[in-house]
Amino acid sequence: MTSKWDRWAPLSGVLAVVFWVIGIILISTKATGSKGPKILAAYHQHYNAILVGGLLFSLGVLLFIWFLASVRSHYLTLEGGTGRLSTLAFSGGLAASVIALLIPTPDEVGALDRKDIDASGAAVLHHSTDAFFIASEYVLAIFFIASAIMALRHGALPKWLGWLSALIGVVLLIGPIGWAAFIFATPIWVLIVSVLLVRRAGAEQPATLTPALGAAD
Repeated sequence: MTSKWDRWAPLSGVLAVVFWVIGIILISTKATGSKGPKILAAYHQHYNAILVGGLLFSLGVLLFIWFLASVRSHYLTLEGGTGRLSTLAFSGGLAASVIALLIPTPDEVGALDRKDIDASGAAVLHHSTDAFFIASEYVLAIFFIASAIMALRHGALPKWLGWLSALIGVVLLIGPIGWAAFIFATPIWVLIVSVLLVRRAGAEQPATLTPALGAAD
């Protein structure tokens, strides 16, 4: 039988998106500037907001990892066997998550060490976030492509969502536009799949209970 924890666990994806959005808004509006002096000034003026934004974004990533565990369980049930695709999807998502945890870190370091760095150091820190962003973006493509195959081959997701997953995975690998799939398409996909998994768990629970009730009669 599906426990309450198992049924509602996929909603960690919804919470992840909420934390991502708030964290990104705080960091992107406070850790601003393209030149060292302006970036350093932002670290001095908005260090609390930058630190809180980084923390919230990181909590969102941790919740996403929790969500990934629910996705893997769902995939593995349908795939069976050695679960190669399920493992590939989970591994890709997990690796991307670990890298994503580093995205806000340089700005957090700049906010913490604002009194000990100069303008050039602030610029290096701020722009190094792009490296972690791009790396996470590329690795996340593994998760989406494996999810697409799971949807189209094993029916783990609706077919339309499988094709959408494939599209997101491909776009993530295209440098000039991959950021859009990372920032916009990924959270939307997570929200959709979170709701689908919760609804599917709710639909399966009565079916699991029926034989037990019949046996009791």
